[in-house]
Amino acid sequence: MFYSYLQVLNPVLGLMINVIVQVICSRFIQRLGLLKTVFLGFFVGMLSVLMIELYIFFATSAHFTDFFMMFAANFIAYASLGYCYFHFINLGETARRIRILGEIYDSKDGLSLEEILQRYNAKEIVEKRISRLLNNGQVILKNGRYYIGNPIMLMINRIIVAMKLMLLGKRSEFDQ
Repeated sequence: MFYSYLQVLNPVLGLMINVIVQVICSRFIQRLGLLKTVFLGFFVGMLSVLMIELYIFFATSAHFTDFFMMFAANFIAYASLGYCYFHFINLGETARRIRILGEIYDSKDGLSLEEILQRYNAKEIVEKRISRLLNNGQVILKNGRYYIGNPIMLMINRIIVAMKLMLLGKRSEFDQ
């Protein structure tokens, strides 16, 4: 009975470990940067899901097929929870709408449209994002043109687009 509950809770335990590792790393190993701490937390959480499944497999002498199917189901559940956590962080960290609301809230006298536009200059936003992409090695600059460097984010983007197509029937919110 204990092992059944453990298998049901395994993805949630993996998420808890993911969050704890990500928070500790982002606070104490600041040179990693936010994205790397998110990936590290996800990876450690995934390993914990695997380790718990292996523990259950050896403790109960289950068939390998049962182990594999439970691990696959728990991995999918964990990956989905990890994906939600990533976007929870992403919302608070990068979404301009959330940041603008926070800045308006923090301002005693409110903000004018000109003040908001001054803080959120489109050229500066693009320059900062390109700079981040260059610093992370995701994009490289050759002869004044940008090219894909490390393709991991491109692969993640393609997976997300495939999931949107499968679930929503369109590639983005801008498709008709």
